Amino acid sequence: MDSYLRLRETLTLFEPLTDAAWADMQSLFQPGSLKRGDYFVREGAYNYKVGFILDGALRAYYLDEDGNFYNKTFFVANTFAASLASILQRIPSYLNFDALLDTKFLEASYLDIEALFPKHRCLETCVRKLVEYEWVIKKERRELRLVLNDATQRYLYFREEYPGLENQIPQYHIASHLGITPIQLSRIRSRIKA
Repeated sequence: MDSYLRLRETLTLFEPLTDAAWADMQSLFQPGSLKRGDYFVREGAYNYKVGFILDGALRAYYLDEDGNFYNKTFFVANTFAASLASILQRIPSYLNFDALLDTKFLEASYLDIEALFPKHRCLETCVRKLVEYEWVIKKERRELRLVLNDATQRYLYFREEYPGLENQIPQYHIASHLGITPIQLSRIRSRIKA
């Protein structure tokens, strides 16, 4: 399927766009790619880009003073990657985003998208609903799962949310995301397979 058609279909899940709104929106997005390990966003840098992932995977993570990382979230096909707090507050990003796999995406400036809102109310509504779902509802759901569920249940939720990803990336990335050690994750996976 054409990459721009995938973008439009994904946006339409949140709000139908007029042909004029789509034409203006589509013109902002350009193809991009990253090799595994390349950065999409770096901590401490100003960033206004939004990426619609076509293939591959990115992670958003925080790096502490001792060099330990915490994987906040993953972005896989048909999802949007952005350092939203940085963009909305016009401040440097607190997070790093890098490619866990070779990744292809469509990229646009959030500021350019935002500039279209007065012209296309449907686009403003679409982006608002997208942000609410991706950065509010999913974030709250994940936080509740971390608090209310044991490690095994969190792992099962991970597999449901990111089907197939566990077979493509190192297990320590998944363990970090789940708030457990790689050894704990290995034990959980062994019990489930048994």
